Amino acid sequence: MKIIIYSIILAFYLSNSFAQENNPSENDPVFIQFQKGVEAVKNKDYALAADVFEELAITGDMDAQFNYAILVRNGLGRAQNYSEALYWTWLSYAGGLEKADKVLEKILELVPEESHQQIRERVLLFILNKINSGDKSSLLNFGKYYLKILPEEDYNKSYLFYSIAAAFGEEGAKEKRDEILNNVDNEKIIEIQSQASEMFEKLRNGEKIEVLKD
Repeated sequence: MKIIIYSIILAFYLSNSFAQENNPSENDPVFIQFQKGVEAVKNKDYALAADVFEELAITGDMDAQFNYAILVRNGLGRAQNYSEALYWTWLSYAGGLEKADKVLEKILELVPEESHQQIRERVLLFILNKINSGDKSSLLNFGKYYLKILPEEDYNKSYLFYSIAAAFGEEGAKEKRDEILNNVDNEKIIEIQSQASEMFEKLRNGEKIEVLKD
């Protein structure tokens, strides 16, 4: 597992944690860059830490997204911005960082509800761009987006993207697909499966897919 760094600097909920939960090689450029950000936090060079984590966050690294959100939420290295903190926390959570769920409730309270949908749309576009750039693992992010980030679960769309991810052999996708199958609208299941097949073939052939905003 990646190291979880606990910082006594940020008074932030249950623990003041900077996460890196995967376990890359110490020679991995991403790991090296991530550690640079961790060291910057330890040295209270928050501007450098924010630069490092933002750069990694943009690539889709869920741990960096979470850490960047923590910095932005607390106004360290960046001007305090609750909307941006929510955006990056949602992306981290959709990417599979379960600990992000522990801070979402507090951040959601800080951002006016009328702004939530706009931020959700930014999350959707980020994930879509990752998929269309060839990152098939982000199909799992969409599956979770439709289950956990929308105001109400959309099991049909979640099933759609977990199905595509499973077809590409993404780890855990088949289990997630089958887990929610009973919640999918029976009258639409054939239509959804047909759509999944079409989108799978498009991505397989290097074409881009489109997703309507909710």
